[in-house]
Amino acid sequence: MGKSLALVCATALVCGCATQPTTIPGTGSGASYMPMVDMQGVDLDMLTADVAACRTLASNVRVLPVKGQGSSEVADAVALGVGIVVPFGFVGMAVFSGIASGLNDENKPRPADASLQQKTLVNCMARKGYRNLDPRVTVAYVPQPPQPKAVRTGRDTYVAESYAKANVCHGPAQAVLAGKGPGFERHSVVCANGQRATLRCEFGICVPEPTDLALGD
Repeated sequence: MGKSLALVCATALVCGCATQPTTIPGTGSGASYMPMVDMQGVDLDMLTADVAACRTLASNVRVLPVKGQGSSEVADAVALGVGIVVPFGFVGMAVFSGIASGLNDENKPRPADASLQQKTLVNCMARKGYRNLDPRVTVAYVPQPPQPKAVRTGRDTYVAESYAKANVCHGPAQAVLAGKGPGFERHSVVCANGQRATLRCEFGICVPEPTDLALGD
């Protein structure tokens, strides 16, 4: 019989903690572990609620043994990776390569061990925005950088920027489409030095427009 590959199984089963949850940061194990996080700007009531939610998630983690593949190290990594992608409200599990269809008694989901529960808990807290300070704990979750907002452009955006660079900003400028009407576009311009202006462009010709006369979209 081969080694088992543990995979997080999305079930609604509930597993009780082996030990009473602790309130001392950096102590406890499994789902009873108390995260040690940066407390700057943290609301204690919110922290308490978030820890409780992440403990519940960690307690509900199940692993599905699959015979003939993997090692325990790989198993934990796979299970943790799935836990990071789907951190809350497990309701189903996508088909994973190498998993047999249909389960017998030997393949039924079982509670995760304390190590995997703790990994799930700390990554859940990281997803909620907390910064881990426990040097003994490794957090695998990496937040995605914020995506830049798309700049709204129009037919004459390039013309507006060119005009602004030469006549308004006398240097770098960015034009954003602020509104348009029949045959014209209005662009909001921001210069590198912070100066702002509004340009009205018609048929490829742009001129300054007083902002107090600007019309809505």
